[in-house]
Amino acid sequence: MKRKALKRKGYRSVFREMMLLSLYQREFRKDEDIDHIIEGFIKNKRHRFLKALKERLKEFTEIQGDLDVILERYSHWPYDRIDLVDKIIMRIALFEMLYKKIPPEIAISEAIKLSRKFSSSNSYKLINGILERIKEDVIRKTT
Repeated sequence: MKRKALKRKGYRSVFREMMLLSLYQREFRKDEDIDHIIEGFIKNKRHRFLKALKERLKEFTEIQGDLDVILERYSHWPYDRIDLVDKIIMRIALFEMLYKKIPPEIAISEAIKLSRKFSSSNSYKLINGILERIKEDVIRKTT
């Protein structure tokens, strides 16, 4: 992506997209190291996000099971029937809210943007509903 495009889009949004793409690929290539997966789709190996992305993904993968437990508890829809992309988007948002102290409103807004770009046309409603319930119950109690 060109530098002007990065400035217009915002660095954090690009970073989230890279996370989503990496985690999606990881679901199908579980036997591969996450570093190898990231380097496979980032053409510029000296990309400024590469080191930060690797670190963030390692943190994320350590607690992904905990995130799924929370998401499953707050979903009114059977969790195993939720689309993989939607799950990853919600995991990223929840990870940011709980572990990176991103304000819930921002994390949810960014999750909705990702879902509108990478998921089905109505997925944002499911994602918003689940994340809002978590925000009201879990996030507010921990702050």
